Amino acid sequence: MIFGPDLTAIREAAKNQVMRFFVAQAESDGTPATLRALYVMKAAEAEKVLAGGSSPLIEGEAAMRDVAPVVLAQTISDMAKQSADLELARMQANVDIENAGSEADVVKILNKFGLLLEISQ
Repeated sequence: MIFGPDLTAIREAAKNQVMRFFVAQAESDGTPATLRALYVMKAAEAEKVLAGGSSPLIEGEAAMRDVAPVVLAQTISDMAKQSADLELARMQANVDIENAGSEADVVKILNKFGLLLEISQ
């Protein structure tokens, strides 16, 4: 007889905790969500420039900063990659949780991030 939540519920609770952990990491710089959305759009524009295309947004900012558009685009792309690395780490944690064979395994994964398993019932 099982008295606590099943492993599926434990995994879901753990993935939610990991998601909150990584969101907090991403937001630790204090950037408001609306501005962060603009940065996402700016990163997409930077990739256009790096692929040989043009972007009025990147070209306009580059002119204001007196740098070449490709230099600014590379800087923006490099900054965006830092966020991508964080997302890859979050996804790896989710995969590890999904593959965990027991509650103890889930707890070990959470402990890597300084988290304790929290299950609301």
